[in-house]
Amino acid sequence: MKKILSIVTIALYANISNGQDVENNLVNFRFGLKITPSINWDKPEGKILEGNGARAKFGGGLILEFRLAKTISIQTGAQIDLEGCNIKFNNGSLTNVGNNSVSYYYNISDDAIVKYSNDYYGSGQYIHYQVNERKYNITYITIPLTLKMKTKEIGSFTYYGQIGVNSSFRWKATADDKVTLIQDGTANVQTLGTTDTKSNIEISKDVRPIHETLNLGLGAEFNLSGTTSLNFGLNYILGFTNVVKNESEYLKRYVADGGNYSPNNLSNLPQTLKSNAVVLTVGVLF
Repeated sequence: MKKILSIVTIALYANISNGQDVENNLVNFRFGLKITPSINWDKPEGKILEGNGARAKFGGGLILEFRLAKTISIQTGAQIDLEGCNIKFNNGSLTNVGNNSVSYYYNISDDAIVKYSNDYYGSGQYIHYQVNERKYNITYITIPLTLKMKTKEIGSFTYYGQIGVNSSFRWKATADDKVTLIQDGTANVQTLGTTDTKSNIEISKDVRPIHETLNLGLGAEFNLSGTTSLNFGLNYILGFTNVVKNESEYLKRYVADGGNYSPNNLSNLPQTLKSNAVVLTVGVLF
């Protein structure tokens, strides 16, 4: 945030310094609104997690643009991003040596997953599930910061390219899981049991609070009147920080040793998800 405020301050200083420049009709500060439908997918690392298709998501917010030169601007703002991805867990048999199984304990009273404890084993309040697939649904407050480089006006259009970073702050995170019963709270089940679906599970504590991404884009502005323009852009968003915590405190990894299944052999699941998105921007600048 300090870096963002410093750059914006510099942009504002340049804006004031160039306030007397009236060679063309462009103003030194513009603002606007945008909507940002997108296609999102995450790239997992390792052999346990696997991508399982893309998700269509949506967002939108405020645009702030500070002119540095005739064709160069700093663009920032604030927006709400609804992001998500589909993940598959490569689970194997619980009895074959070396196979992985990803699981969690579910509190049937609160309809929530909980951190593992030996006290849950054999308790009628908790059910032990193997998780097979997960849909992540994450809401971020995002502050983009990009350098925007435009052409001169060609007819009613100007074209631009932009490069920068997006700093996203987690607001809320939930998941929809496809699970299989491992242990029903009263008896140890050595083989996989019935399947189920758990929806809208709170997972905010397992998602990092801040997420950084690279923002690359191309677009065009269509002048309506004066300084008012329609804005159309296509951006590629590439995450370079992990979306989730490096080790989950809720998802557990079990490596089969050929013996009877036992929760005592569970460990925190190592996890890495790097986000990707293609974003269409439609907005208006004043």
